[in-house]
Amino acid sequence: MGGKPKSAESTPKPKRNSWMNIHGGKNLTHLLATARRFIFRRGMPLRLNEFTSRKGGRKDWEPSMQDDFVNVWAMVVEPEVTNTSSPKKRTHEEFSGNDEAVRLGEADLQDEDIKTQMRQAVVADMFDSNWRMDALVVKKLSEVALPAAIFVRTEEGKIEKYTGPMPTEGEDVPDVDVLVRNPWPGALVDKLPDATPVTSSVCYLIKTHMQRGKFDPKTAIKLGVKPGPLFRQLTEGNSVTIEDGTVVTPDMVMGASRKGSGFAVVELPTVAYIQTLVNREEWSSEDLMDGVRAIFWILGPGVLEDARIQKFMQEHKGWEHIVSSKDCCTNYLAMESAASAAIKLHNIDPDRFPIPHFSNVLENQTQGSLPYEIARPGLTFDIEPKFLRHDETVVPSFNSESIVEEAKDDLTVSELASKAKAEIVDPEYLSMLEEKQKDIPSKDAEVITLGTGSALPSKYRNVSATLLRVPGYGSYLLDAGENTLGQIKRVFGDETAEVLRDLKAIWISHLHADHHLGTTSIIKAWSQETAKDVKLKNNRLCIISHAGMTEWVREYSQMDDIGIDRVETITVASSKQKFFKYTNNFTEKQQQETGISSIQACSVSHCHGAAAVAITFPNGFKVAYSGDCRPSDDFARIGQGATLLIHEATFDDELRNDAIAKKHSTTGEALMIGRKMNARRILLTHFSQRYQKIPVMDAGDRDQIAIVAFDYMRVKIGDFAKVEKFKPALMKLYEEEIQDMEEEYLSTTFRPWSE
Repeated sequence: MGGKPKSAESTPKPKRNSWMNIHGGKNLTHLLATARRFIFRRGMPLRLNEFTSRKGGRKDWEPSMQDDFVNVWAMVVEPEVTNTSSPKKRTHEEFSGNDEAVRLGEADLQDEDIKTQMRQAVVADMFDSNWRMDALVVKKLSEVALPAAIFVRTEEGKIEKYTGPMPTEGEDVPDVDVLVRNPWPGALVDKLPDATPVTSSVCYLIKTHMQRGKFDPKTAIKLGVKPGPLFRQLTEGNSVTIEDGTVVTPDMVMGASRKGSGFAVVELPTVAYIQTLVNREEWSSEDLMDGVRAIFWILGPGVLEDARIQKFMQEHKGWEHIVSSKDCCTNYLAMESAASAAIKLHNIDPDRFPIPHFSNVLENQTQGSLPYEIARPGLTFDIEPKFLRHDETVVPSFNSESIVEEAKDDLTVSELASKAKAEIVDPEYLSMLEEKQKDIPSKDAEVITLGTGSALPSKYRNVSATLLRVPGYGSYLLDAGENTLGQIKRVFGDETAEVLRDLKAIWISHLHADHHLGTTSIIKAWSQETAKDVKLKNNRLCIISHAGMTEWVREYSQMDDIGIDRVETITVASSKQKFFKYTNNFTEKQQQETGISSIQACSVSHCHGAAAVAITFPNGFKVAYSGDCRPSDDFARIGQGATLLIHEATFDDELRNDAIAKKHSTTGEALMIGRKMNARRILLTHFSQRYQKIPVMDAGDRDQIAIVAFDYMRVKIGDFAKVEKFKPALMKLYEEEIQDMEEEYLSTTFRPWSE
């Protein structure tokens, strides 16, 4: 694709700065700044550009952004205001009519600029700071903010850990020089400037630059231009002077130029945005729309069938209309590897491993000719040199039946699974199991492992999230990595609303994205679902975590109405505390709201604020959850006598050095904590994403049963022993895949940030 024509006098291109440009709607900077407690990168400078709505008509059609290849016009679409009882907050452009209003508008604008600069400074420190973890600075002992790692330099010049008295221990402590690490920049900003939610949707029109015509070498030679560098100058849009002094201009040797081609991306969350969108003046600009060949629509429920959208599409039949919407698209499985793995597990033990909910059947389709087509995964369009579509790249619908048949062909796995199925329904076995488990409370409590991998999603495991459903008390979420809500929908399908309504509390172990980034989506979905029921609309959802997490939720809620007014936060430690122990015996009112009688938490070795927790219910059912950590004696103490221990087991035992370096646990270390804790049932999770396998485990005490978690697994406390019977079949299932997956992992270039 060609760029803009150069002037006759060619000048060298200025050196580009190596930064990433991110464009989006208002609150983009605030969104990134809220992540300052858990994102830190060096050498990745960002430039942020927030698009806001314009008042009045455009005076020109200059693009909102451009580079060497494309021009982009942002279209900020506001919903129609239907509630006239409460006045809409005025924007800066609306302050007019008298001097006082103008002055007020200017003051507001200046205040907003200051807030923006503050947020931008935070983001700059997150992505382009010169802070170093290993850098030590000299401070007086009295100036050190505790807790902190304190060092001193010996007379020999060596750096050693300071073991002397602390200022808090008495008045006569000498104020000596010590060495400490400066806190990383994100830790220095306790609070961001307040933000307010915005309702606008940013849509985009993307076009290539004007395309120069084809170069005619024969004409150039006739005009006396010698082939070589002069040809290149002409094709780049520059005039040249030949030997006799004649100036040859590009238009003398180039074909006719043409407008670039392009497309639009339009997102309309509700019908309230439709009228504003169709009234946009861009659609009536012949010059701007010349070359536009397609619109990709992202539509919320009920928008597609609105008469105004249908009319707009009919009036612009010359464009291809590709629609992505729940109203027309199938509920297809995008992650086929994960789905295939789940189906293979289902063939082994259908009671514990459900097939993810999906449907490839089109629903609610209007009969006859449609002015649009349904978006399909893999559909590809070329923009230049010609606008072409490639239907051959469309990904075929997932065929679950073929996976089922393929799994049946593995006779060894099928035989081992059949043997286990026969054993777990044997009356003698069931009688023995009932006797051994008669003292276990809440045997019908169900554990659903929504995400069982570490660091970042892989093709087989999503990141951390475990749902606990305790009949008579409620449902509880232990960590919520990204797409936890999507995992819930895949597991429960039509039951999702019921699961959300029953949710009482969320525990977040620490501020790593793979453990908490899906929390706000869960809160919002819970808020919307419970608001529909008059009996539940005043319910509250309890978020229990470190102060950094609860503050992140608060800051995030300022730009997105997630229902924060109905969220109750319990903070187990302040953001300044590095080591802590916490106990909360719930009041009778809290027990009624949460179903929990008490929680205990303690700091663990992983990252700042990382915590493990033990949750006890009124009937004595007790769940201990490690989060990410090295083995912890404090955790073993607070979890003593746990009915269920859920412990991370990121690495196999032979990779213990990796576990130490990255502050995780091995399989053997997790089981060791279970033995110290005297936990009756142990669930191992949070496995390294480098391969899908069954870790080697020592059977140990037969009354202490340990099993391995898989995504989408649903197992009741009373059924852990049944799952263990399927271990031979599970090990055989993954035996042949380990080598291939290890090689695939090692060939990737990413580096997990928290593994």
